[in-house]
Amino acid sequence: MLDLNLIRVFVAVMEEGTLTAAAERLNLTQPSITHAVNRLRRTTGDELFARSGRGVRPTRAAEQLYAEVATLPAAADAAVASLADFTPAQATTTFRIALTDLGQLVFLPRLVPALTAAAPRCSLDVVLLDTGSAAEDLRTGALDLAIASTPPPGEVRALPLRWDRYICVARAGRLGPHPPTVEELSDAARVVIRGSTGHTLVESRMPQPAAGSVAVSTFSAIPSLVAGTDLLAFVPQILMPEWTGAWDIQEWPLPFEDTDVTVHAYAAPRAPTSATAWFVPWVVGLLRDL
Repeated sequence: MLDLNLIRVFVAVMEEGTLTAAAERLNLTQPSITHAVNRLRRTTGDELFARSGRGVRPTRAAEQLYAEVATLPAAADAAVASLADFTPAQATTTFRIALTDLGQLVFLPRLVPALTAAAPRCSLDVVLLDTGSAAEDLRTGALDLAIASTPPPGEVRALPLRWDRYICVARAGRLGPHPPTVEELSDAARVVIRGSTGHTLVESRMPQPAAGSVAVSTFSAIPSLVAGTDLLAFVPQILMPEWTGAWDIQEWPLPFEDTDVTVHAYAAPRAPTSATAWFVPWVVGLLRDL
């Protein structure tokens, strides 16, 4: 098994091109670098470098070895960093979280003030969730956390946050005294949300939207549309306490089975930084209280 310190020296020499520059990068003496390169040569049984002017030129064996081990020092450093202490009250980290439009409506009012209280010098960068790139962004540290009801493709940790149910909303008095039937929902013009996975769960059971339907990109457009028209909409029940307090709308159960969704927080299999290692369980614990 190769010594990680030898690999660290080897990678530095490959990337710097001279023993002197590698020594400066690693804060070592040049004789120490030479000794490490010689040890690695004896271990592998291959000549790794040839002199070239004032620097060194990697051999084919060195190039092959570099392709295999180049990322190991950085990965080891990240693993150690994830175990380091993180002090929220003094940190100045910017956390990046990916949310759907619905997630921003539901979670940000709880998350932002709580983060201000727990880590007053930290910032929050909220981006719209892209499920296609989320897993890779989590792995590389471009994202600290993603929240959605559908898992992004790729290797991620899924941490359940909350359960919700889709319901029908309508202007008060728009529907009769009984929950709407499938036929009534099919015949009525409705609001369709583009790109929402939970919304697709309900729409997949419906025929094409009736004449007069409206397609929008955000859930925030729905209450004013429904309150002022005969349009119906299908939304998560968690939105209703705020909406019914501000708009003259009513909710009804949907005439389908299994309109429930489970929202998860998605994180990298291993936290890339100590800040992320603190942030992920903190957010999960906070938002599960909802």
